[in-house]
Amino acid sequence: MYELYVQVFSEPVGGVVDVPLETLISLFTLKYCKYCQCYLTFVLKPEQKPSFSVKITSFTFELTKEDCIADLARTCQLPVMLVDDSTCVAGLCAVLRQVVKTTLAHAPGHRCGSLLGFRQGCLMACAESSIWTRFCEVDIINTVKELMSLDLLPKLVTLPEDVARFEIHMGQPLRIHNIHKRNQDYVNSRGSAHGKLRSHCEGNKMQLELEHSYAEGPLMTLADIILFPCMHIIMQIIQSVYLQPYIPLTMQWFERVKLQEGVEESISIVRDIPSKILDDDLYVEYVVPDIPKQSLYKSDPKRYKPRKHIFTRQEDVESSLKVVEELGVIVDWQQLPFGCELAFDWGAVPPEAHPAVRMERKSQQLENLAKAVLKVAKPGHTIVDFCSGSGHLGIVLAYLLPRCHIVLLENKEESLNRARQRVIKLKLTNVTFCQCNLDYFCGRFDIGTSLHACGVATDLVIQRCITQNAVFVCCPCCYGSVQNNHILTYPRSRVFRDSAMTLREYLVLGHSADQTHDEHNAKTDQGKICMGIIDTDRCLQAKEAGYTVTLAKLIPETCTPKNNLLVGIPQNWN
Repeated sequence: MYELYVQVFSEPVGGVVDVPLETLISLFTLKYCKYCQCYLTFVLKPEQKPSFSVKITSFTFELTKEDCIADLARTCQLPVMLVDDSTCVAGLCAVLRQVVKTTLAHAPGHRCGSLLGFRQGCLMACAESSIWTRFCEVDIINTVKELMSLDLLPKLVTLPEDVARFEIHMGQPLRIHNIHKRNQDYVNSRGSAHGKLRSHCEGNKMQLELEHSYAEGPLMTLADIILFPCMHIIMQIIQSVYLQPYIPLTMQWFERVKLQEGVEESISIVRDIPSKILDDDLYVEYVVPDIPKQSLYKSDPKRYKPRKHIFTRQEDVESSLKVVEELGVIVDWQQLPFGCELAFDWGAVPPEAHPAVRMERKSQQLENLAKAVLKVAKPGHTIVDFCSGSGHLGIVLAYLLPRCHIVLLENKEESLNRARQRVIKLKLTNVTFCQCNLDYFCGRFDIGTSLHACGVATDLVIQRCITQNAVFVCCPCCYGSVQNNHILTYPRSRVFRDSAMTLREYLVLGHSADQTHDEHNAKTDQGKICMGIIDTDRCLQAKEAGYTVTLAKLIPETCTPKNNLLVGIPQNWN
């Protein structure tokens, strides 16, 4: 049976316990998925408020302290679900996806059958790359916490921006995989329970658009299950009785979800939350923030204005390169990559640990990073292979370093399952698996590595290593995907941030860095220069944190167009 660990702020009293919002949402989901077969543990970990009172008489649970839970569960932020002795799932969306899957495995016809959406992809993408996942997992939750921390609200209330964003989102046309088929089905049936249809003229043609019934489309998904308790709390805080004229689509959505089987019963576990508005304010006025008329989907064409695009026009690239030149930053290339002098024999590695045996270029990439790790690793070290995929690098390290503990961290369940099967075949006992975004991993480690972690993921790896005073060994990828997010901002180093370089000029360099197609392409040499500049910014960030850093090319350089290797070692590291 799976084990689900959630945080509580207090010991239960009278069938009620104080919890953080993430636990409230988890318990709401468990109540809704009442056939979920998992062992529930409340982890007593008092922290700062806001806290929420939840009725727990319908749950069977164990209460324990943080230092008494399984070691693997302590490596990630709660909530955490242990799938087995070596595998954990962390992050609110990932954990709740697992709750739904567990329910469906034991009760195939359960009402939560549609919650995972098309091809079970609902909220699968990480918050760093998906606007929608970030909204459900980060933004709306932070909004609720901020509202709870406020004192009494004035009579004139400005609605939270995230509430206004959701209202706009609900008014935008659906953007789902089979929208044309659903439009036609709607027309053929002249209406159904799957959504509302509106029409408008585009040229001489009548265009049909299916509207949102639920957060992601015509069917209720896990996104609705996460958003509903958040909106329930928001509406109690700012008195929903007055909100209908201001956010009509959100109110209609709320009532629609509330009417679904099991929802009202599940939300009853949440004790009433006092309004932040004075009782004698009988006529409350609201101000709706001015929000762009676009959905919360990254694919919404309204989100991408041509004038806001980052194009790699040559004059823009040259302008950005001039700023770097005036800054006096020099890309300090090392002649050979860190650890290249070590011997490495692929013949001594079993096929299960080397699935790329027929892929010479992949083998060369793995060898470069493995040598760098082997040079610094010592018995007893914990090594995290961030964004591990199916474990190509981490499993090689686990085989070659049997006295080290290897953590394969990946947010894609299928990739991690493939890695697990290979580990089982090899009978490796020094590997654990974490299915989560890397920012939810909080365990101690000595070395962090990543091979072609896309865009911001490389910077998240480096940032996490710096926080842990750990060595990092990174080969970056997708430079054009770097962007400010809820965790990181760019540029990374103080040297670049304090310069005249703007964010746009920096992003232009990132986009140009991805133009390293082949040696015959006119843009390749320029792309390599831009790659070196972005990675120099990363190196400078680490140096500012007290690291010794090397930047070099993989051997041979032809093993991949994205062939930079960054190795950072903290001062006094052993």
